[in-house]
Amino acid sequence: MRIYFAHPVTDYGTERERGAVAAIEAEGWTVENPNQPHHQAGYDEEGMVYFERLAASCDALIFMRFPGGAIGAGVGKEIDAAQAAACPIYELFDGEVYSVYGSPTPVLSVENTRALLAEIRATEPNQNRNCKTPVKRNAPGIAKNG
Repeated sequence: MRIYFAHPVTDYGTERERGAVAAIEAEGWTVENPNQPHHQAGYDEEGMVYFERLAASCDALIFMRFPGGAIGAGVGKEIDAAQAAACPIYELFDGEVYSVYGSPTPVLSVENTRALLAEIRATEPNQNRNCKTPVKRNAPGIAKNG
């Protein structure tokens, strides 16, 4: 199964991203990671619609939140596009995959996402983090797979 990995851009190239990709691949899935040069070229040419179309073209979508628990505007748009294409949605938390029912929240506005990205980049300029997303395991709308 080809699964789109929606995650904050501040996780690109970090241990958090590498650990997440390894956890997804451990499920036996092929990861479509937007953190690739050819996807950046698509984004540069078409904007966010490129990633929305890419997410909708996959068999499923898995996402990660910002370390504080919020979902960025871009990840929210990718989730919406995948849901509109009837793709199953999963959340990766602490190395485990959970099915998501309904629309996950909170999704930040574009302005609030940009502010949070700027704050993260200012406080952690090397972006070399190994964070875990603080989401309760028994949160409504989330069920453990398996």
